[in-house]
Amino acid sequence: MCNSCHEHNHSHSHEPAIIQIMPVTKELFAVYSSKVSIEISSKITTGNIQIVPIVFLGLIKNGEKTMVEGFCASNVISSCEEIDGFIGYADSVEDAKKLYE
Repeated sequence: MCNSCHEHNHSHSHEPAIIQIMPVTKELFAVYSSKVSIEISSKITTGNIQIVPIVFLGLIKNGEKTMVEGFCASNVISSCEEIDGFIGYADSVEDAKKLYE
């Protein structure tokens, strides 16, 4: 807790903030367990996984950490990692099958 905020200017918020949005320039996919129903029409279901194309990437700042996170679209734009059943990312359908099936 800062006891002298009146002497300087900074934020105490530790909520994640999107710093930059970047278009996906090559294929990139989020991979989910097939045990969870995902409401995305463009998904590919194979074996025990579901593969969803990523629409854009967000550069996220959360406290002192900065990370890149994928976003996909259904009826809303959602963080891939916040959808139940998320298990990872892959740069092709073949790699998703190799890594997660």
